[in-house]
Amino acid sequence: MKHKLYIYISYIILALGILFFFSGCKSAELKTLESTVSTLQPQMGREVSRSLEDKDTVLGKPVYAKIRIQYEPINQYTKEDVFDEIVAILKKNSWEMNAENIVPDAFSASLQQGSLKILTTVLIDPDENLVTVSMQAHRNP
Repeated sequence: MKHKLYIYISYIILALGILFFFSGCKSAELKTLESTVSTLQPQMGREVSRSLEDKDTVLGKPVYAKIRIQYEPINQYTKEDVFDEIVAILKKNSWEMNAENIVPDAFSASLQQGSLKILTTVLIDPDENLVTVSMQAHRNP
């Protein structure tokens, strides 16, 4: 009886170890996004939240790797100052502005990184004192 208990405990430990190992693995797409977003270091704002979503397949459809970061202004700066600074950083780093940039409080652009195309959107939150940056990685066919 004790022998069977040890075998069951061993299986449970092995399963937990495998889950722990794979939970720490990130896709190449998510790693690229994290590296790319590290260039955004606004001096007029600070990061207040970050969410990550790794690539996956749901109901047979791809879910792309995504990062969403929210910044709030610091000191005397406004959310418009933070927005302008982030857009300037993106332009300086060779992001290509998308043609549909017609909304004043939104900016969208793309960047080719090897076989990945990264799409980003920068938005000024109309209700809160925040600027949101969303990035999504798409693998080129």
